[in-house]
Amino acid sequence: MSLYSDVKFAFNQLVSATEVLNQFLHECEVVHAECYKLPASAGVMTDTSGWELVTPEKHTGFTALSMATGSFARFTPDYNHSPKYPFRLPGFIQLAPNHYQLASQLVDACNLQKVIIKDLINSSKLNQGQKRELIQSICPNAITLQIYRLIKVADGPVKRVGFTWCNKNSMRTINKEEFLTYLAGSKDNPPSGKTRSEWAPWVEKEIELVKSKPGEFIKVKRPLPITPKLNVSFTDDTNTVMFYGHVPIIVFGDEPCKISPLKSCIRSTSEAEHYNYLIKRLYVMNE
Repeated sequence: MSLYSDVKFAFNQLVSATEVLNQFLHECEVVHAECYKLPASAGVMTDTSGWELVTPEKHTGFTALSMATGSFARFTPDYNHSPKYPFRLPGFIQLAPNHYQLASQLVDACNLQKVIIKDLINSSKLNQGQKRELIQSICPNAITLQIYRLIKVADGPVKRVGFTWCNKNSMRTINKEEFLTYLAGSKDNPPSGKTRSEWAPWVEKEIELVKSKPGEFIKVKRPLPITPKLNVSFTDDTNTVMFYGHVPIIVFGDEPCKISPLKSCIRSTSEAEHYNYLIKRLYVMNE
């Protein structure tokens, strides 16, 4: 079979497994469901005002359950959300403990196909653009990371679910010569609103800055959108477990757990965060 056929088969299996999981969740005994819809701007890093206010919209009960199951089956951007960033819906579904075994099996069936798809694509010799084209030929407008993200199940009887925020950065170490080649190529691709003659001198300055930096590698530290997370504690006093709130998690307990809600968050985007950047627009560190 071809790579396309293998990925398409696994994706169809994922869609089917997700449908089975969602049907089960709507038919079984749900103790509580809660999730938080984030504003469309929460996934976009283009605000230069110095701060970003993120105000979650809380949903509970059947509405939250429907939103949660919908997020499990969503592989494309949500309406009005940037196609550059995966859809996020922090939340949880609490089931009665007697559903643990079957729920875990159904989640495992979904996650298996996600892992297969990721392994097939990452083990191929395709470049990033070709990988994106392959995924979108199977699922138009799909965000690859949204397909890869696993559905999480918390083991043990839940006592409390605490929502909070965390700031994350993407760190990469890049060969200096490769980065200089990239910069040289970018001289002929000015951003909207600038001509090549206007753009090239700026890139030349960046090239000189990188050349003057000692060593064979450079570090790129790119800030990511603020990320919701959940801290889950258990009635048997085992260690608290942290989950990122990309999609709702599934927890178990006879009685509704205590909840620390997800509050509004102000994210600073001030110049202080860029103090150590050699090239601010590309997040090249001055280290």
